[in-house]
Amino acid sequence: MSSPESQQAHHDFVQANKIYFDEHADKLEQEHPQARQLGIICVDAMRDYYPALFDKERTKVLDYACGTGLFSLALRPHVKHIVGLDISQVSVDIYNRKAAEEGVSEEMEAVCATLEGKPGELLDAKFDLITCSAAYHHIPSIEDTTRALAYFLKPGGSLLVADIKAPPDGKELFPKKYHDVVPHRNGLSKDTMRMVFESAGLVDFEMKDMPPIKIAPTGMDTVWFIARAMKPGGERI
Repeated sequence: MSSPESQQAHHDFVQANKIYFDEHADKLEQEHPQARQLGIICVDAMRDYYPALFDKERTKVLDYACGTGLFSLALRPHVKHIVGLDISQVSVDIYNRKAAEEGVSEEMEAVCATLEGKPGELLDAKFDLITCSAAYHHIPSIEDTTRALAYFLKPGGSLLVADIKAPPDGKELFPKKYHDVVPHRNGLSKDTMRMVFESAGLVDFEMKDMPPIKIAPTGMDTVWFIARAMKPGGERI
């Protein structure tokens, strides 16, 4: 019999997440009533910690794993333009519908795609800021993802990730019903985040805690973090 670690290594988390969020996107706020407020909390923390990164007249953002757009909606008043990206077509459709209903389609739009960090993707766009909120724990290879995201940063641009911090005792934070879509069940540590950011060529790594947040999957107060690093070659902010 194979071990749980072996089973996890051979499990296709990307496809499982695509299927899960295609099925659950239209029920997101019903199943996770704190989701909208979580987006606001993460945006507020990012702006509190790194206010110079947010310029309404200039900042162009890639919101990676954007879901149905709750984080983008909270971020939109503080930046010039947002491109959301997600592997779930249903989530992207809801995102674009919300943007249209809010009358902000010219300021935020989403596409369904995967990224490898290669020429031609996203029409070769580059961004001042890339954000990812509440999604890194769903991504099996955060090393590959971070390298791909770094490709889309302008020199001097920053990657900001908001996610769940691994507790000191290493305990699992997600109940079994989420194990099919969450490879990082213990959260993510500062050492792990530093390693993946720096291996992607990003510099000036920092990771700051947010106040504990109670979320439905864990059912407990959970410490969240904001991790930040920048692409070399531009002005340091």
